[in-house]
Amino acid sequence: MQKRSKLDAVNLRRLSPGKWVWERGIGYRRNMIGETGTWYIKYRAPVSGRFPEGVRPPVRSVKERIPNCKNRSQAEGVLMARKGAVFDGMYRPRRKVAPTTITEFTLGFLQAKRHLRTVKKYRQQIEQHLAPHFGRKPLEAISGRDCLDYYNHRLDTDAAVATVNGEMACLKSLFSEAVRAGVCQVNPVKGIKLINPNNVRDRILSDEETARLFAAAHRFTDYVRPLFYVLYHSGMRLGEALALEWADVQPEHSRIVIRESKSGEGRKAPLRTVLTEELVRWKPAAGGYRWVFPGRYDHSVPMQSIRPGWLRLCGTAEVSGLRPHDLRHNFVSMLQARGVSDSFIMSITGHKTHVMLHRYSHRTDALKLGAVEGLPTPKPAEGDNVVAITSRTDLG
Repeated sequence: MQKRSKLDAVNLRRLSPGKWVWERGIGYRRNMIGETGTWYIKYRAPVSGRFPEGVRPPVRSVKERIPNCKNRSQAEGVLMARKGAVFDGMYRPRRKVAPTTITEFTLGFLQAKRHLRTVKKYRQQIEQHLAPHFGRKPLEAISGRDCLDYYNHRLDTDAAVATVNGEMACLKSLFSEAVRAGVCQVNPVKGIKLINPNNVRDRILSDEETARLFAAAHRFTDYVRPLFYVLYHSGMRLGEALALEWADVQPEHSRIVIRESKSGEGRKAPLRTVLTEELVRWKPAAGGYRWVFPGRYDHSVPMQSIRPGWLRLCGTAEVSGLRPHDLRHNFVSMLQARGVSDSFIMSITGHKTHVMLHRYSHRTDALKLGAVEGLPTPKPAEGDNVVAITSRTDLG
């Protein structure tokens, strides 16, 4: 019968708090609190320093703690890497550095991000939730259990699942950057299974709602009407529409140049005649500023919030549950209903994958019914033993 390893999971669970167990250069110490422990490795390495030419440096035993190590397999991998570095002459003693917290690493983490929208979102998530929760705990001391506890804690609040998943994505990206920077060795967020938010919206406009929205938009003389036209007739994201400059609107080429997008790449969207006429009508009222939709109080920057105007539009049209981004869904669905190919739609809307495009397209119930009704209906051959069923009203 094969002898059970000292580092077997069963033996580790039986280990008393504070006790050690070693086997073949790998050690495990049970923590004093909780059911977890810390992994260590032990190997022989040259002593650092300068020695005369031809003199081999002496070797010494090195015991190294492996932060965020989850199992024996990971500890074995680190041990093999250390021994390989010693054998190749590439070994350098690990310097003891001051512990780094999330707050202290935030600046370096955000500098590695290029997209300004991502930087703004990550900074807000770190300052409001991540940094207050983990406090002064060093990054290398944060375990997978700590991250899972944070996830469950946030889910117990009123925060939406998608919001909490976004915070975990920020935390995972932060640890990935910390691993690249050498601050820690393992990303503890990897392996944590997140809940599917199931937040796909199926909101497209009916013909009646569309008519009411256009009728309501024509009652306004401010930005509400042209902005609604841009979102409805181009399928732009709200941020792309608000970032438009008059130089980007090119009626002579029947196109709108979108310079900043969520994917980080620009594109050229077709400019419909009806949208051209609306923007020409709006331009004098915009005040001659650089932006198509200048800020209400600071005209040197684009408009930041449209919530008051959007609520006025939906209230006047008596349309409930409609968000600006739903017009993008509606635009994609209208194109697909007219048989436009997916690749052509993606070039217009800026979707990078077919998966995301299908998330934004919603066939209407009428189109689904029409597709089913168009299927052939087989009829029984003559002479078959078929009995016609009469209704109750036909019975005497």
